[in-house]
Amino acid sequence: MVGSELARDLGVRPGDRLTVQTGTVSDPMRVTALVDLGVKDLNRRTVIVPLRTAQNMLGLPGGATGVDLGLRDVWTAQALAEELRRQLPYKIESWQESNVQLVTALNAQSISTMLIRVVVVIVVVLGMASVLVVSVVQKRREIGILRAMGATRGQVLRVFLLQGAVVGAAGAVLGLLLARAMIFLFTHFVRGSDGQPLFVIGLPLSLALQLGVLAVACGVLAAVMPARRAAAMDPAQAIRI
Repeated sequence: MVGSELARDLGVRPGDRLTVQTGTVSDPMRVTALVDLGVKDLNRRTVIVPLRTAQNMLGLPGGATGVDLGLRDVWTAQALAEELRRQLPYKIESWQESNVQLVTALNAQSISTMLIRVVVVIVVVLGMASVLVVSVVQKRREIGILRAMGATRGQVLRVFLLQGAVVGAAGAVLGLLLARAMIFLFTHFVRGSDGQPLFVIGLPLSLALQLGVLAVACGVLAAVMPARRAAAMDPAQAIRI
């Protein structure tokens, strides 16, 4: 099996014969398939042959120069490598150790993403708080009338906290609907050269519920100060204004 880029450079297709040479040993082989590893550089230098054939060509009867392990969870590679080092007298490296620059870039990207999320949450909370403050200012007379009719400060406080929760819930629903629409558009219209989606994107139900709860919590948090301000109004002054 030959990498797709290497096959294109050599002008070979499945069924053609190709001479593979290692040092002083060469062996004519028939190309049975082309492989696409997802990385152009790998596709340009990859040739896969049966294990026994490779052992004969490299002079390693019954041996191998390396063994690669694939894991379901790639982030457990470091722990597995450390455990295998204690058990086996071989040189064992995780993909994190072999790609230090990549891991550093991924960590930096994760930190940047987290900072962006925190800033977005702060901006959203401040925006919701400003909307609720304006609502309190506009409803001063109504608040004064409710207080004059016997509404307690706690009841007024709960009204505006509930308003904040409703605003957060409405924002969560609209945001999730927009996210689903964007995921649909991205996965169906943004594709690579092979016709496949560039990324596999999903919105699990558990994540959607977590985001909904976070949005409601942000709404309640944003409503705390406006609600306290509304509850502290003097009924007489509010009605007079």
